[in-house]
Amino acid sequence: MWRGGQVTAPLRGALGARNGVVPAVKPGPVPASKRTGRRRILPGWTPAVLQVGGLAGPGAAAGGVWVVARTQSDALAAAGAEVELVGGWLGTLPQEDPEPARQLRRDDGSSDKGSSAEGKRAVAARLFRMRRPVPGAGLRAPVSFAFPRHMRRSAPAADVAHVHLCRDFVTCISTLLLGRAGTPVVAQTHGMLLPSDRRALRMFDRLITRRVLQIPALWLTLTEDEERGLARLGVDPGRFRRVVNATPEPGQAWSDPEKPVFLFAARLAPRKQPGVFVQAALEALAAGLDARFVVAGPDQGEAAKVQALVEGSGYADRFELVGELGPAEVRQRMAGCTAYVLPALSEPYPMTVLEAAALGAPVILTEQCGLAALMDRQEAAVVVEPSVPAVRDAMLRLAGDRAERERIGGNARLVHRENWSTEALAQDLLDAYRGAAGLQGGQP
Repeated sequence: MWRGGQVTAPLRGALGARNGVVPAVKPGPVPASKRTGRRRILPGWTPAVLQVGGLAGPGAAAGGVWVVARTQSDALAAAGAEVELVGGWLGTLPQEDPEPARQLRRDDGSSDKGSSAEGKRAVAARLFRMRRPVPGAGLRAPVSFAFPRHMRRSAPAADVAHVHLCRDFVTCISTLLLGRAGTPVVAQTHGMLLPSDRRALRMFDRLITRRVLQIPALWLTLTEDEERGLARLGVDPGRFRRVVNATPEPGQAWSDPEKPVFLFAARLAPRKQPGVFVQAALEALAAGLDARFVVAGPDQGEAAKVQALVEGSGYADRFELVGELGPAEVRQRMAGCTAYVLPALSEPYPMTVLEAAALGAPVILTEQCGLAALMDRQEAAVVVEPSVPAVRDAMLRLAGDRAERERIGGNARLVHRENWSTEALAQDLLDAYRGAAGLQGGQP
C-alpha cells in the first residue's frame, strides 16, 4: 500500500480521490522488463517513489540521513507524488511515532495518523525491526528477514526508488533487489560512501559495494569532495547531479536571549569536536564573558571527556549537559540561544545548520563545513578555523554585539528561504527522478 497524507491505495492500482479530486487518467503499470524504455507522460505526471532511508532509530541510530529522507518524502507528497518511506529500527518497534505530527506505519500493518506541523501531507514510514547478528555489532550490521521480502513486493510497482546509500544491510540489499526488479534507482550517499583504508570496509567493497555501484542510474551529490570520492570508487561522474538538503519552515523564529547562551547540539563524537566547544567556552568565561553553555546530543565517544572538562573547570555551574534531545526540543533551544556553535571537522552538509538558519539563529561554524563558503559569502554565519581560540573569539564577538547577531541571523534566514526550501527541493527531485527513469521531460 502506498500512503501519502490521508491517501491509501493499492500499489499502482486505482488511486481513488486525492484531496477530494479523482484523477481523470493515470498511467498503468510498466513491466520491469520494459522499464528501460521511454514512455510518454501526461503534463503534471508525478512518479510513485520508494524512499529507502536506512536506520530510523532509536535515537542517535538514525542520524541526519533519516531526517533528510523524511523531509524529502513529506516534500514530495506535498508536491503530489505517491511516496512510501521504509527504514529499519533497532529493537522493538515504537508504539508511537518518534517524530510527532507525522504518520508512522509499522510492519504489522497498523498506523498512527496525524498531519505535519506545516499543514502538508505527511508520509507514513514503514519500519522493520532490525537485529544485530552478533553482540557489539555496529550500525552497519543489523539485519532483518522481513525487510527484503517487503522490498521484493514493492520494487516492481515503484516508478523510481531513492536509496540513501551507505555500507549497510538496509540500503545495500535494497539496491541489489531494486536492480534485480528493474526499478530505476537514484542513490544519495550524503558523503558516507568514500574510499577507505580499513581492511573490513575494503573487503565489504570487493564483495558487495562494487556490485551495488553498478545499479543506480543517477547519483545525487552534495559537495565536490563527495563526487571525488565516488569517482575513486568507480562511479561515472556523468551520472552525478548536485542537489541540496532542505528543512521546512519551522513555524517559529529566533529570539535573542537577555543573557548570552551558546548551544552545541550534535552527536558527541570526535569529528563534531564537542571538546573544542567546551574548551572555547572555558576560555571565554576566563576572559570575563558572563554566559551559559548548553551541550546536547547522544554520546558517541566524547561524553566522558566533555564531563571531565566541565567538572574540573571551576565553571560547572555555567554548563548544562542535557544529553540527547528530540527534534522539537533542539529547535526550541536553537530559537532561544545567542548562537548555535558547530566546531566540526570535515562536516559535509549538517542538517542542524539548516535548522538554525531556518529559525534565523546566528551560527558559528568551521571552514571545514560544506556550507561555510555560501554562508560566509552571504554573511549568514561566523566562519572560523576548527580551533579553540577561533571558536572562543567568535563567541566573544557575538556575545558583545547584538546588532551583529541580528544581522547574521536575518541573513541566515534569507539564505535558507532562497536555497533550502522544501518546495524547491521537491521539484528538483521530481525532475531528477524523471531523468533517472528515462521519462520524457527529465534532465539528468
